[in-house]
Amino acid sequence: MNDGTGLHAPMVCVCIQGGKKDKLRPGDLLGALTGDVGLKKEQVGKINVFEFATYVALERSIAASAVAKLARCNIKGRQFKMRVIE
Repeated sequence: MNDGTGLHAPMVCVCIQGGKKDKLRPGDLLGALTGDVGLKKEQVGKINVFEFATYVALERSIAASAVAKLARCNIKGRQFKMRVIE
């Protein structure tokens, strides 16, 4: 929620349309983010994998570009749709 002060949380959440049913694991995503996208592990926060969706916390300053790069990468041999949740 923006209360007009211009303060934002340091991380944003990225929703990936793939989860346990797609055999995704947190290590797979961390490997793709640090290896293929080129992020540092400090720029990646909590990774929650659910049945059909995965949520990843990323530093706000790099989230949009990281999602654009990650959307073009293969994770576990396939591409997944994803979006930044503000």
